Amino acid sequence: MPPRRVVTGRSQEPRQRFAEELRLLRRQRGESLRQLGQALGWDASLFGKMENGQTIGGPEVAEALDQHHGTAGLLLTLWELAAGDPTQFKERYRRSTFLESEVLNPCHPQGRALVLGTVAWSSFISAVSQGKFTA
Repeated sequence: MPPRRVVTGRSQEPRQRFAEELRLLRRQRGESLRQLGQALGWDASLFGKMENGQTIGGPEVAEALDQHHGTAGLLLTLWELAAGDPTQFKERYRRSTFLESEVLNPCHPQGRALVLGTVAWSSFISAVSQGKFTA
């Protein structure tokens, strides 16, 4: 199957696409970064960094922007794609990020052991703090 052609001319990279959509929506409304910050209660510099791709903010910011722009979950969906994109990490961190996600996956054999060990350890700490276990 031939590759699909880009219809919108916008980035296909999740993080960059999120930034582009934020900038486009704000400009369509004719708002400045300062006005957007005042309307939503966050510092304007956060939105500037989001539009430049320096940060993606948190899910609560994406939800607030969805409500503000009336985009019915579009920005939160783009935020989730950007947050899950492994290319957002510098090359030297990608391998360790991948390995960490594998180990923390409860379906992965080491992940189950880690989760069970964490649960056992937290139960032990709880018992000690409640005086149920003494050495």
